[in-house]
Amino acid sequence: MGVSAQRHIQDIRCADVVALKDRFSVGSRVLELGGGNGYQATLLASWGCHVTSIDVALPPPGETVFFPVQLYDGRQIPFPDDTFDMVYSSCVLEHVSGLASLLRETRRVLKASGSAVHIVPSTWWRFWTSAAHYPHLMLRLLKLGQSAIGGTAGLPHVGAKGVGTAWRRLRRVLYAPAHGEYPSAFAELYYYSRRRWTRVFEDAGLTVQHVAGNGLFHTGYRLLPFLGPGPRRALAAILGSPTHVFTVRQR
Repeated sequence: MGVSAQRHIQDIRCADVVALKDRFSVGSRVLELGGGNGYQATLLASWGCHVTSIDVALPPPGETVFFPVQLYDGRQIPFPDDTFDMVYSSCVLEHVSGLASLLRETRRVLKASGSAVHIVPSTWWRFWTSAAHYPHLMLRLLKLGQSAIGGTAGLPHVGAKGVGTAWRRLRRVLYAPAHGEYPSAFAELYYYSRRRWTRVFEDAGLTVQHVAGNGLFHTGYRLLPFLGPGPRRALAAILGSPTHVFTVRQR
């Protein structure tokens, strides 16, 4: 990932968590799921929270690490019951295959008075990311020229790897790929709906207290990276919020 792409993602992640600043109390113990390079964790820590960040993988060599992130197996959270005042995740849950089990683990480590805040993608994000797939390909081809063909975003060719490989490459061109642990981008239109996310939390024994959109338009492709928060909020009001922000508690 290039420096400009990293900066774009950080800007979005910063705006996401800053909008939730009033949810995080000074001195509270916060568990972050899927901490990545620790960028959001360092913001939470700067507000006076005692942050523990965990992930199933560490950042690749050479990537800037902002805050220490602990490895875990993605299934069992390695902390005792009733440890944390808050659990937080941002665009992580859609990548978890055993989601119900992990959410039950978050319920276990939360204090009875605690709550969890999860930012998850919406149907609108999936729709506009799928729509942006094609202009993204065109921009790549214009930028890279014919040398891009046959690469990760290129057109297929039939060679030693055979027709199967060519077909998989063609599919990557014709159809937007799935983002998370779901069959296809089309299926994610349902899986990312507010109703479906609500059922996921409730099935894990959690009560949904509040749901809202983050109101900051973006897609899975770095199109229009020059747009600031103001224009992105205006676009979200017209085109739909790209994420749901769920606040949940133990039953």
